[in-house]
Amino acid sequence: MVIKSILSKTILILSILLVFQACRKEESIITDSSARLNFSTDSISFDTVFTTIGSTTQNFRVYNPYKETIKISSIRLNGGTNSTFRINVDGQPGHSHQNIEIAPNDSLYIFVEATVDPNNQQNPFVISDYIEFITNGNVQNVDLVAWGQNAIYYTPTTFSRNLPDYTCLTGPCSDQVPPVNVTWTDSLPIVIYGYVVVDSLDRLTIEKNTKIYFHNNGGLWVYRGGELKVNGTIDEPVIFRGDRLEMAYEDRPGQWDRIWINEGGQNEINYAIIKNAFIGLQVEVLPFNDPPYLPSNLTLNNTIIDNCSSFGLLSSIYNIDAENVVISDCGQYNVALRGAGNYDFTHCTFSNYFSSAQRETPLFFAQNSFITATGTQLIGIPNINIYNSIIYGNLENEFQTEIINNGNINFDVQNCIIKSQQGTADTSKYKNIIKNPPNSIFKDPNNGDFTLFETSVARNQGNLSFGNTVPIDLLGNSRTTDGLPDLGSYEFTP
Repeated sequence: MVIKSILSKTILILSILLVFQACRKEESIITDSSARLNFSTDSISFDTVFTTIGSTTQNFRVYNPYKETIKISSIRLNGGTNSTFRINVDGQPGHSHQNIEIAPNDSLYIFVEATVDPNNQQNPFVISDYIEFITNGNVQNVDLVAWGQNAIYYTPTTFSRNLPDYTCLTGPCSDQVPPVNVTWTDSLPIVIYGYVVVDSLDRLTIEKNTKIYFHNNGGLWVYRGGELKVNGTIDEPVIFRGDRLEMAYEDRPGQWDRIWINEGGQNEINYAIIKNAFIGLQVEVLPFNDPPYLPSNLTLNNTIIDNCSSFGLLSSIYNIDAENVVISDCGQYNVALRGAGNYDFTHCTFSNYFSSAQRETPLFFAQNSFITATGTQLIGIPNINIYNSIIYGNLENEFQTEIINNGNINFDVQNCIIKSQQGTADTSKYKNIIKNPPNSIFKDPNNGDFTLFETSVARNQGNLSFGNTVPIDLLGNSRTTDGLPDLGSYEFTP
């Protein structure tokens, strides 16, 4: 009886202790929905360019900053079993983990592995995924990025609240780095993650057939005093585009940011295709500095700027000489010119049938003012010469000016098609204008074909003297053989 009594009491005590410990454990787990994990990093980047099928592993730590145990109800790879990445949570592999506890003020390791075949041309250039953490209903992510193909990759080295993330041509930007002269060739694609800066006195030359791919919001910035030379050819143009290679992205606007060129250099772009950006070319004096400004020069020849979600060409206080340029299908303005500057457009096609969103702005817009980033409004006199060109789209008004403070814009527009509700009766500015013709110009404008068909109203309407300055069209055809050049960038060929 004594032994049985002692045994009963022992079992009772042990039961009470187990219940007490269980209650303490439950009570010690934080349940506040505002509880958040801390991470040693918010992103993991696998920046090794693999030369064969390769794998590499990185790790980061997840911290519990509280004085109570925290329970993570879910840790999972968003891509699941189809992800390029794999994770190991505190020694346990698997793409998904549940009910992971971290003791007060403690941490756990997560290992991440990526396996990439860089010679697989079906891979995107940038492969991304993320690890999702759910704690008391609170969702947090750690981003994962790896390079998917052999290419030359540029990734940011400088991070700023007021500027996009960027790097310079040879690495981190610094006044201590002497000017460089860098040439990009078609040996490998160029993939830009963030912005690449052509710094003051640097020079970037891009040779024929080079392909530049920009990741989301990426761009190319030619800073004040830098120079850009693009040397494409008719058969091997230089291509600037987004890095998404799927067919669904082939004609999606706004996939990357812009090419931004400031003052001080002699910049040239020959035979380039710039497509699917937010802004194709932004050519302007650096607006963060105080005036006075001296316009710089850009030569733009035999180039297509297409399918930008905002502007095709945005220019402020600059000199641009453009020949055989097509700027097409932009969400706002194909061309917007602001403030003083000299703008010469010969045998250019400006056409807009943008279909990705409703458009309400004319494709060609010019104003005599420019507001800097510091709020200073500058009034100037743009000099705009447009010869043997086409300004036409699917809106009623595709050509518009804005003149303030009794200022002026000097126009010399000759032998052009213009679709506009604005007056063009002043023969000192507009000569031999075909205004508001029916939509009988381009072969298939709704599908981006802006060549001419046989009975196009643009045929044989050009001035031969302007044609002689640009005797070969964008496709390499002679426009002067018959002495009657067609308007725009394309000469009709049977």
